[in-house]
Amino acid sequence: ATVGTEVYVQLQPGESIIIRTQNRGASGANWNYTQRVESSDLLVGKWRVDFVTGGPQLPPSFTSDQLGSWAELGGDTAKSFSGTARYAITFDASSQIGKTVLLDLGDVVQSARVTLNEKSFGTLLIPPYRVTVDNLKPTGNELVVEVTSTSANRIRDLDRRGVKWQNFHDINFVNQDYKPFNAANWPLADAGLLGPVTLTAVKAFNPSEGAR
Repeated sequence: ATVGTEVYVQLQPGESIIIRTQNRGASGANWNYTQRVESSDLLVGKWRVDFVTGGPQLPPSFTSDQLGSWAELGGDTAKSFSGTARYAITFDASSQIGKTVLLDLGDVVQSARVTLNEKSFGTLLIPPYRVTVDNLKPTGNELVVEVTSTSANRIRDLDRRGVKWQNFHDINFVNQDYKPFNAANWPLADAGLLGPVTLTAVKAFNPSEGAR
């Protein structure tokens, strides 16, 4: 006889969840399992990138047909920038209307706040950077993704220019080898929405019946 409880788990690369079991008869909504219905559609078009807040200064806005690190695409001032940038694109989705659709941002460095057609879908902090959306229009959809980076490139720039920023009064700021910390030789870190950004139609299924 089988002993214990079996739970069907769906996990994407990098994803983690907490599973909580309850006694029989306990109330609660069933977990929604989904499977892909058709192949993913890549979001194509011109992305506008505006730097919203951060430093040491806000780089100029730019547009690009391809996603990538703002440290590479945004010019010299973007190489030292750490903070938040807003990625925006307008796209059509006539083939996805009436379906349950998964919006996948691909690779994000580091967190992303997602708004589609002026509806907020919250902030994504860890992989997978994906959310189910329910308000697509046949044409003229507006996706806005605000991405916040770490401070790595800004610290790198400060140490490369010899700026004293380690103003600590009660600790010795050292690296992992207990030597004076200096980030001047750090490689340039990726930052921003790296993508690819895709839309995928999915449907619910019952794991006890198997995925079809």
